[in-house]
Amino acid sequence: MKASIAFERASHVNSGTSVDPEELPWPETEGRVMRHPLLHLESDARGEMTHYGGLVLAQQFVRRFGVAKRIDESLELFKRHAPYHESDHVLALAYTLYADGTCLEDQAALQGSEAVRRMVGACRIPDPTTAGDFLRRFRTSQNIGQLSGVTDEVQEAVWSKLARGVRRRRKKQEYALVDLDGHIKPLYGEQKQGADFSYDGRWSYQPLVVSLGGTGECLKVVNQPGSGRSSDAAAEALEEVLPRVKRHFKNAIVRGDTDFDRADVYQAAIAQGAYFAIGGRLHPNRAALVEAIAEKCWKPFVARADRQPPSGPSRHGRTVNWRRKKAVERKFRTLSTVKQWLSEIDYQPSGVPFACRLIVRRVLIEESDGQGALFKHFRYRLVLSDLPRSYSPRQIIDLSYQRCDQENVIEQFGHGIAGWRMPVAEFLGNSAWLEIARLAWNLGKWIAQIALPSEVVRWEWKRFRRHFVYIAAKVLKMGRRLVVRLAGSHRFLSDILSAHARLQT
Repeated sequence: MKASIAFERASHVNSGTSVDPEELPWPETEGRVMRHPLLHLESDARGEMTHYGGLVLAQQFVRRFGVAKRIDESLELFKRHAPYHESDHVLALAYTLYADGTCLEDQAALQGSEAVRRMVGACRIPDPTTAGDFLRRFRTSQNIGQLSGVTDEVQEAVWSKLARGVRRRRKKQEYALVDLDGHIKPLYGEQKQGADFSYDGRWSYQPLVVSLGGTGECLKVVNQPGSGRSSDAAAEALEEVLPRVKRHFKNAIVRGDTDFDRADVYQAAIAQGAYFAIGGRLHPNRAALVEAIAEKCWKPFVARADRQPPSGPSRHGRTVNWRRKKAVERKFRTLSTVKQWLSEIDYQPSGVPFACRLIVRRVLIEESDGQGALFKHFRYRLVLSDLPRSYSPRQIIDLSYQRCDQENVIEQFGHGIAGWRMPVAEFLGNSAWLEIARLAWNLGKWIAQIALPSEVVRWEWKRFRRHFVYIAAKVLKMGRRLVVRLAGSHRFLSDILSAHARLQT
């Protein structure tokens, strides 16, 4: 039986980053450890300083893979360059988001830094107001496609350059996990073009995000009005993404929630020769099939979290569930899972030329008010899949619910690099912003995969920036050389130096 695809989780402990207790210094005298001595402040006019020293990795990546050249060859928005090219604007915005920018005005932090200008080899960097004008130059969907195509080309180049030792994060490169999900972005500007009211009455956009499971790379992002469904653009997105993915993976598995339970999504996956494992809606005809399942066909099921043994002995025993305790005290009605079962039947969805596997998870729910159980009832969860029989129903359930990690990708895409900012009024301008944010997001993922320790791929952006972007650096011109001197006290200095060397080869 084929083992289910392993899923690499984020590190919850500071593995590999803590200091050996034997190396910790000890105060020479008694009293407080922090003495707060008198400091004398001076300025150093020799050389240009910046706290964005980690931009050397992003700059070296852009140089290594010719990102600027690809942008200028694909994207044509200017009739005359005075003096900026398209790549100057795109990369200035991408660097701003990669560093810590949350809006167009934050580009001024790079614009006013002589050290940053020296690192990127520019005499000046576009002004934030000019950056806004640049986004408004995207007037056709073809322009958005051209910018998206550049990121696609770089992504394929990165996949081709990854050594097999680096690809271990993708577990033998057998299957790429292509995750689909949407995000409702509330808008506070009344003049946002293309916006509409969502199902819950919010004035919003509703972008579709297609990501690669395990690494979190963003494969595609599509901006949509808030009135539609996030799955409306899914079939077209899969037609673009899957051929590119399958050139570098043995095959692909498309995953999504119940919103993507629709014929065009299944047809797009089948047409590209990919598998799918998508949550199913409990339609009346499906409910009748589920109710007809014989009792002997149900097999006990234990959730993956309950199957995993504890990581180690706890010093304090099991932590008290204070939420449940308070709910009992206040006599709130609470729902709790008592037991679960799995079963499988053959089912042919509409628009699919063959019968698929319908995996049914039956959950026994107990409702209580703090004084005792009131009643029990069953709930059913469905997963539609065409994975081969070598995958058991339990493995398919585990695989489909690992998709929930994409919620972390969407959250970090907004709070990590401010991708959901939507800074201009024009719909296509905001679509271009999403594509630039996708490039900035992938820059961190690509650099981590190629040159940094394996656990960095799963870090949040706050932690990534603290260790690999916020580095005190002095940029010096020495003869014909441009030298970046990093602070020698940085704890990840050796990793940064080795990463820079790997990006040069």
